[in-house]
Amino acid sequence: MMNEESTFDLVVVGSGAAGLTAAVVAAHRSLSVLVIEKAETFGGTTARSGAVAWIPNNPHMASAGLSDSPEQADHYLRDLMGNFYDEGKVGAFLRHGPEMVGMMEANSVVRFDNWHSLDYEPWRKGAARGRSIGAAEFDGRRLGKDLARISPGLPNLSILGGMQVAYADVAHFGAAFRNRAAFLYTARKIGRYVRDLLLHGRPTRLVGGNALIGALLLTAREKGVTLWPSTPMMRLQFDQGAVRGVIVRRDGREQVVVSRRGVVLASGGYGGNDAMRHAYLPLAGAGCSLQPETNVGDGLHAGGQAGGHVVTDNVANGIWAALSTRVDRSGRRLHHPHIFRDRAFPGFLLVDRHGRRFVNEGASYQELGNVMIRKDIQSAWLICCHAALRTYGMGHVRPGPLPYKNHIRNGYLKTAATIPALAQRLGIDPAVLDATVDRFNGFARDGHDSDFNKGEDAYTAEQGDPQHQPNPTLGPVDPGPFYAVEIRPGEFSTINGLETDASARVLNATGETIAGLYAIGVDANSVFRGAYPGGGASIGPGMTFGYIAAMHAASN
Repeated sequence: MMNEESTFDLVVVGSGAAGLTAAVVAAHRSLSVLVIEKAETFGGTTARSGAVAWIPNNPHMASAGLSDSPEQADHYLRDLMGNFYDEGKVGAFLRHGPEMVGMMEANSVVRFDNWHSLDYEPWRKGAARGRSIGAAEFDGRRLGKDLARISPGLPNLSILGGMQVAYADVAHFGAAFRNRAAFLYTARKIGRYVRDLLLHGRPTRLVGGNALIGALLLTAREKGVTLWPSTPMMRLQFDQGAVRGVIVRRDGREQVVVSRRGVVLASGGYGGNDAMRHAYLPLAGAGCSLQPETNVGDGLHAGGQAGGHVVTDNVANGIWAALSTRVDRSGRRLHHPHIFRDRAFPGFLLVDRHGRRFVNEGASYQELGNVMIRKDIQSAWLICCHAALRTYGMGHVRPGPLPYKNHIRNGYLKTAATIPALAQRLGIDPAVLDATVDRFNGFARDGHDSDFNKGEDAYTAEQGDPQHQPNPTLGPVDPGPFYAVEIRPGEFSTINGLETDASARVLNATGETIAGLYAIGVDANSVFRGAYPGGGASIGPGMTFGYIAAMHAASN
C-alpha cells in the first residue's frame, strides 16, 4: 500500500560525507532537502573511516606556509593517472575543492585540520605536502539525541571498549609509559572517556569519521534538512524521461517522494554485496570489505535502471586495505586494516606464503593492495621481533605495557623462539624464511634496502619511527622470540560507480545526461579512476562533487 506523497526540492540517498555535504550545501542555498538513509544510523562508510579529505590548494595549506596551485596539482594528477586523466572532471574537482572547504568552514560547524602529510607518490611532478586535511575533533554533546544516531567506528580504531583514537593520539598513547608529557596527555583523554561513560553512556569526544559526520549532521539539522533513517530507496520515480523523485519504504509502507530539482545518489557503493564484489574486485574471495553491510549497490542499481552504466575499467575498483582478522569472545570477526603504522616501522617485514618479501613494507595501502593483486597474493605474513611488537604493536596487538599473550591464546598472533620454528608454524619452508630474514637483517644493519628501498623515499620514510636512524623504517627482525599475523587483501571501499560529468550528473551509454539524476561519493566512478594521489582521495572528491551537485541543482 502506498502512502501519501511528500515533496522536496532535492532528495539525497545516503548519509555519508558526500551525501550530507550535498544536503548541507543545498539547504544553505535555500532548497528544501530530504536525506534518506537505509540504515538505522547515519554516516555510512565515512563514520568508520579516518575522515581525511584530499583537497589540493586547500585554505589550510597557505595558513601552514605550504605552497600549492591548481596547475601544480594538475601536473601531479596528469602524471599519476596517465591515459585515465579526464580534464573536465579533474578540472572541476581542482576548482571547486577549495571552494567547498571554504564554504563549509564559513557556513557550518565542520572544521578541518591540516595533516602536513605528503602525497602518496611524492617523486612525481607536482606532488606536494598538506593536501590531506582531516576532520577536527568534535564534541558529541552538541548533538543531543542525534549522538546515538551516528554509526560507530570500526572496533579496531578504539581502545578500552569504545574510546575513539585520533591520529594525533597514537604517538602519545604509545609513549605513555616512557614520557611524562605523553602520560599526562593519555591520562586526560582516558579521564574524559570515563566521565563520558558515566554521564552519557558512550564517548562524546568524536574524532575521525564520527567527528566529520557529527559536524555535518548537526549542521544539517540547523539548516532544516529532513533526515529519515531506516528508509531504503525502492526505486526511482520517472516522468517524461526524467527522474522526478524516489519511492521509499518507510514505516513498513511504500511512499512517493517528489523531488523538484533532482535526486542525488550517495548510497555508498557495493561493499556489502558479495556477488558484485566478486564481479568487480580481484581477490574478492580472499578477503572482505570494511563497508557497512547495508551498502549493497542500491545507487548503482537505480542508476542503471535510469539508463546509467557502471564503469569497470579503472586502474583499481577499490580502495585497498590489507587486513588481519581475529575472533572475539562473542564470535565476531574483527578486521584490522594495516594502513601503515606497524608494517612501516623498523623490525617488521612482509612475506608471501613461500616466505619471500614481495613489496616495500612502507608503501601506501593502495600500492600494497595493487601489488598483492598483481602478484596474486591471497595471504601473506607480517613478521616482527619481540622488541618491535612491544614498542609499536602489530595489528590488533597493542604496544607494551598492554598485554599481548591473549592474542597468542586465541590464535591471532603466531609465535616461536626462532625463525625456522616460526616458519614451521606458518607452513613455510624454514630455509627460505630464514634466508629472507637474514638478508633483510643485513639491509637493516646497513640502513639500505637493496630489494625494495624501504624508507628511502620521502613518503615511506615518514611512515617510520623518526627516532630510529639512519633509516626510520628499517630495523633488524632480531632478537627473538618472533611473531606473525596473517594478512589478507580487502578493501576500505569500492570506488567504481556510475559514469558522471563534471557537474556530477549521471550519463547514459551515449554520454548524454539523465535529467534529474546526480551521483556522488562512491556511487559515482572515481574521478581518479582508481589511481590514488594521497590520503583522503575518496572523501575529498566525494564532498567536492556533493558541493558541485548541490550548487548545480540550486541554480538549475
